[in-house]
Amino acid sequence: MTLFIELLPAALWIIAVVMAANIIGLTVLRGQVFTPRSRRGAVNPVSWTVVMAHVASFIMAIVPFPVYALTADAMDVDVRAFYEQNALAGAIIVIVLVMAEIAVMYMQARHAMETEMDRRIGSAAGRDRNGGK
Repeated sequence: MTLFIELLPAALWIIAVVMAANIIGLTVLRGQVFTPRSRRGAVNPVSWTVVMAHVASFIMAIVPFPVYALTADAMDVDVRAFYEQNALAGAIIVIVLVMAEIAVMYMQARHAMETEMDRRIGSAAGRDRNGGK
């Protein structure tokens, strides 16, 4: 049981990092983030599923720290020293990943807006060429 308690904060932190990395990767692919506008296909807005996954990822990024605080008394001294020594680096990593999620979701939303503008301008130009129909 002690081993489980000692590994729990690290396991939760790893889950948070993997979730954030997956959300970033999915959003980069769907949003065609690194594709120039001239070569970019149609981009859909950020789905609510991704938004909710981001919220879950944000919660998972926070959870390991209070879990450690609640279970630290049951841990070995060396394990506590490890967590305390690496807490700042772990917090910085998850904060950067959560901010990166926000940045790539913004870029996907912007690309989706550009897709919609191109669609509307294209349909308006088509009506003008066809005699205003």
